[in-house]
Amino acid sequence: MKTMIDHGLVVTMDGVTVYEDGCVLTDGKAISYVGPKPESVDYDRYIDARGGIVMPGLINTHTHSPMTLLRGVGNDHALNEWLNDYIFPLEDKLDEKAVYYGTLLACAEMIKSGTTAFADMYFFSESAAKAVLAAGMKANISRCVTGTHNDYKNRLAEARALFRDYNGAGDGLIKIEHSAHSVYSCSKDAIRKVAEAAQLDGTGIHIHLSETMKENRDCYSRYGKSPTEVMLDCGVFDVRANAAHCVYLSENDMDILKSHDASVAHNPTSNLKLASGVANVKEMLEKDINVSLGTDGSASNNALDMFAEMKLAGLLHKGMRLDPKLIPAETALYMATAGGAKTLGRQNETGMLKAGYCADVIILDADAPALVPVNDPLSTLVYGGCGGHVITSMINGQIVMENRELKTLDMADIKRGVIAARSRIGL
Repeated sequence: MKTMIDHGLVVTMDGVTVYEDGCVLTDGKAISYVGPKPESVDYDRYIDARGGIVMPGLINTHTHSPMTLLRGVGNDHALNEWLNDYIFPLEDKLDEKAVYYGTLLACAEMIKSGTTAFADMYFFSESAAKAVLAAGMKANISRCVTGTHNDYKNRLAEARALFRDYNGAGDGLIKIEHSAHSVYSCSKDAIRKVAEAAQLDGTGIHIHLSETMKENRDCYSRYGKSPTEVMLDCGVFDVRANAAHCVYLSENDMDILKSHDASVAHNPTSNLKLASGVANVKEMLEKDINVSLGTDGSASNNALDMFAEMKLAGLLHKGMRLDPKLIPAETALYMATAGGAKTLGRQNETGMLKAGYCADVIILDADAPALVPVNDPLSTLVYGGCGGHVITSMINGQIVMENRELKTLDMADIKRGVIAARSRIGL
């Protein structure tokens, strides 16, 4: 199937190239051409963008997708109290079907708001993988390992089985990674074994790192080292690492991440809602660390709108540092696209509109008042855009939403499944 997306204001993220009346051609799952409309071209499907912005799909590099079921639970508490008093007791009651429908709901929300790929860390991950395949999305999925003695071993065995059964599924839609939750929920032995599994399987690792001051203080008290230094000792950074949060990094911590080419998933909304703090993104960028964006789970956000994360990332650091030049629109947009692709190990596949890359494309509404006029496309997207402006989404060349209508998912069925799951866990 060959598709032409015509008359778009095309933001490629391949450098700073923008085509004011551009065209994107796709052939199967790949992009075959980006630029001014050719004089002669064959296609099977024609999409008129009518002057709307055409851009790469957004990439959410840290979330827990089934937590859509817990949206709004335990609001207005710090992380430790929020997890232990509200979230963990409910998560203990989840089952495979709940995770399936919670992930479907997350996929629907992400597709509707322009996200085409995400990194997911949770449990019952086979159910999550099935939901992602049903949605037609891209995801790096990891079965999160926790445990302090031998209790982590069954979870790690599940993670290895997940890799065996689902890595590369859906013609590459799914990548399976490994995950050690954090230094406060895992023993050093558990972290080390997860890192070894990632090396054996040739995949990446997804962790929480220095999310709160308490995490850092407790880690120094227990090990005499920072969480980053503990992870280094355990071999976490010997593979491609996606480190979520990184709010309390020392300069040495940042140097460790940079020297090992690790990526940081910055989650500004979640960090503010849980009063965890504000990551020193300025210093990370100055050290040329790859910084991407994540929403975290719906219970600590409470949405999965990556446009909102872009805007907050673009504004928060300006205000905190009293410097309007920090995190310009171009940088924020890079974090949500090409930077996210690098975090997921998909940098030669997605995050840009470029010939040979996968056709992961979104189209924004040409008639959205907040997008008229477009004097500066990048600043318009970051400071004026929102998930509700997305009208059409394509992933691997498949239309998953057209004119705001989901094509792969049935919202009525998802809502029934979510309502039943909530009832089973006592919500």
